[in-house]
Formats: sequence, structure tokens, C-alpha cells
Amino acid sequence: PFVLHYFENAVQDENAFGFFAQDDETKEIMGFSLASPEPSALTSKLTKDKAWFIKNILKVIFTRPLAFLQMVISSVTIRGQMYEPSTIECVYFTVDPKFRGRGLGRSLQKALMDEGRKRGYKKIYASVETWNAASLKATQANGFRIIKTFREGIYHRHRLESEL
Repeated sequence: PFVLHYFENAVQDENAFGFFAQDDETKEIMGFSLASPEPSALTSKLTKDKAWFIKNILKVIFTRPLAFLQMVISSVTIRGQMYEPSTIECVYFTVDPKFRGRGLGRSLQKALMDEGRKRGYKKIYASVETWNAASLKATQANGFRIIKTFREGIYHRHRLESEL
């Protein structure tokens, strides 16, 4: 429920923007990308509806305690990763496995970069799990470079940046 609620908040946030690709025949979502200049602000909106948040956080604590711990670590980590003004974070970037290998991820991420440039941002950041070779390849093909590799709870990630 947290990811869905996160996206509902992102759609209503005038600073966040994203793109999706949809199959013309089946109308199935093939992939999407989302960026924000303030990803921690999107995360903090999850607590706005206190009753919803408490109910769902308790559910996670009791059914998936390691997932709860990872959520805490990730929300703290993202706050410290936005380096400078006029930057955006690629907060989500994914392609359904059955549509991979067609350049779709690269196109979705490029659309984020083009829109960020139009909005006056100068740089874009992204984090990619070290095991995710396809995502890393697409991101680097769009001009991103690895600036560091770090651990975030159970995840090992590359931190990447690109000029817009």
C-alpha cells in the first residue's frame, strides 16, 4: 500500500513529474519513470493521513519487520543524497520484464531528463541496485556516471548523476 500511496501523492505534487508507456493493444502499462526535486517530501506525505499511516505501518511491522527497517533506512538515506539546488531525483524507473530489451527504459528515463531540462533543472541523480545490470546500462547510456557505491540497509546501490 505504501508504493501506491506514494504514487498517488506524486500525481498530486506539482513538482513531481513522470512518464509511462502503454501497450496500444492491451492497454497494459509497459513501464514508467518518476522524478522529483524533493523525494523526501513525497515520502513525508505518506504520514499526512495519520490513521492510514499507523494502520499500514503496524501491518508492516508485524508481518514484515525487515521491510519496515528497510523503509526507515531508505527514508533517512534519501534525505542526505540531494546535493544541490536545481537538481532532481529519478525516484522510480522500471519496465515490466516482458517488455524489456527494447530500449523502453532508456526512452522513459530520457523523457524525464528532457522534462527536467525544460523545467530548468541542471542535474539529475539516480540510484540503481548493483545487481541490476540492465537498469545500470540504460542509465549510463543516457549519460549518467557512477559517483559512488553505497549500502542502504539490505541494498547495495550505485549513485549516479548526469548533467541536464
